[in-house]
Amino acid sequence: MKKLFGLIVAFSASFSFLYILVSMDQPARHASLKSVHLPPLIAIHDLFSAHAGSGADGAVQGTALNPGTEIGWRAPSGTESAVTPDLTLPQTGTYPGPLPTVVLIGSRPESGTSRDHERTVRFLANRGYAVLSIDCGALADNSGVPDAQAGPQTTTGCTAATIRDETRRLTEREIADKAALAVIGSGLGGYLALMTMALEPSLFKAAILHSTGMDRAPSAPDNQIAFRPQKAVATGPMQLGLPDHGEISSAVPALLDLAQRIEGAVLITHGNADTVAPAEHAHILAGALYSSGNHVETAFFNHEDHCYSRWQTRVQVARLQEDFLAHQLGGRNGGYDYIELLAKLF
Repeated sequence: MKKLFGLIVAFSASFSFLYILVSMDQPARHASLKSVHLPPLIAIHDLFSAHAGSGADGAVQGTALNPGTEIGWRAPSGTESAVTPDLTLPQTGTYPGPLPTVVLIGSRPESGTSRDHERTVRFLANRGYAVLSIDCGALADNSGVPDAQAGPQTTTGCTAATIRDETRRLTEREIADKAALAVIGSGLGGYLALMTMALEPSLFKAAILHSTGMDRAPSAPDNQIAFRPQKAVATGPMQLGLPDHGEISSAVPALLDLAQRIEGAVLITHGNADTVAPAEHAHILAGALYSSGNHVETAFFNHEDHCYSRWQTRVQVARLQEDFLAHQLGGRNGGYDYIELLAKLF
């Protein structure tokens, strides 16, 4: 009995020591963030709790009266932008200089991490990033319109050029570090992110794409798209070549064309049970990016739909985003969180 008790104590001590090691906070590597005092890190398990946050977690909240936030600033020509961007800055006390910056593209219908938009902004600002949120609203597929650009286009004037120009404006005003920019998009917002990277390949150092694809049920309104769970498909090896022409939709060649023009690292996440944007498209896109020499990371989730309905998926995606951005842009990293183990077990 004493030996068994000793083994249990030794195992518990070893496990606790290992957990402490892997869960240690990793400080920011970006030069501007090294010189300032940032607020305490939000743990991922706190991020997904019922607590909504009160601003003490390190995000300057998006209000017009807050000097740390600008809403819909004017272009140099004096004309208003077609969209209303919302800039959220980390709480750094004094101005540290240009910050690592994430451009977060919002679109409808709901997809990927779009349901967690406010939570994502809080999390990223807490990690030290300036976050430029651009709500591109509803999107429409103009592929059947003569002389229209292939693929989904916005109906609100929000285009790849809009996203590029708003991002440039941040670098010109020395808010964003032009060498540490990333773009995040979900669903059709992810496709807009791809278009922006292809439009000016040297602008963004990295991109994160969730549930990205070009196919959707054409008859369903944005707020009435039904996601039908289906049996999960086992994640297969990355497809490095183009499938036979008869096996792909007309959307895939456009994705491949974009992939050939993109520079920078890309993180792709997708649900294998996605009935709106087929997971096969994400595999093909990842393979094309890899073949073009890009750094590509992928995560495919069984039993997951287009809008990441399972909390387990959202937890794992938060960790993937944090690790990826810390490596690419130099923000803070909170280390392993016990809720990640629960997400994988359940």
